Amino acid sequence: MSAVRLAGGQEFKTSVFVNAAGPMLAEVGRMLGVDIPVFNELHLKAAFNDAHGVVGRDAPLLIYTDEQELDWSDEERAWLAEDAETHWLTGQLPSSAHVRPEGGTHAETIILLWDLHNEPVEAVFPPPLDPMYPEIAMRGLIKLLPKLCVYLERMPKPYVDGGYYTRTQENRPLACPLPVEGAFVIGAMSGYGIMSSPALGELVAAHIASARLPDYAPYFNLNRYQDPEYQKLLDSWSDSWQL
Repeated sequence: MSAVRLAGGQEFKTSVFVNAAGPMLAEVGRMLGVDIPVFNELHLKAAFNDAHGVVGRDAPLLIYTDEQELDWSDEERAWLAEDAETHWLTGQLPSSAHVRPEGGTHAETIILLWDLHNEPVEAVFPPPLDPMYPEIAMRGLIKLLPKLCVYLERMPKPYVDGGYYTRTQENRPLACPLPVEGAFVIGAMSGYGIMSSPALGELVAAHIASARLPDYAPYFNLNRYQDPEYQKLLDSWSDSWQL
């Protein structure tokens, strides 16, 4: 590694480069000639004012951990089943619909999250926002908080936002050197980046400084995918849990 050259021709001399490109991790890897086996999932969240106070302001993060089918009326179910784009809403949906209050004791905002879109996607910006997401997330929490059904007759105006979870097959991050001398990677922290990034940043810094590495360093190294025994483990793991 000797320099980074931008598309406009500007060049930065450096002997160290860290790929921390988030959803563009694999794309930046390809610029270095390195295959980084990660993919992106689109994750959305919806916020609205809980005028009826269904979720207490002192409530913790609440998670419905069961898979479920949504309770549609017969008319709604028939209408959804007719369209190939909405038919999936009539079947079994994943677990982990969750909600939490946002703001202080005098606020009314609640945030709803439900990871419905788990298929790998190409990262585009701004992320595409599903207009049905707020209502679907609301319905996914009614079994946990039945009083939320008060909002189904007239949905409050929501604010929908989202981004990408970048992850490896087994949902374990990368924090290690790359095959190109002087290049490193940190990423694929999926849905737990806030919790894991301090330790992973420290691990990458230790690699860069040639400092003593912790015993767990190999578990976050890209070269684990070259290990035949590790490949056997990957083949035997059926589920990859998400935070």
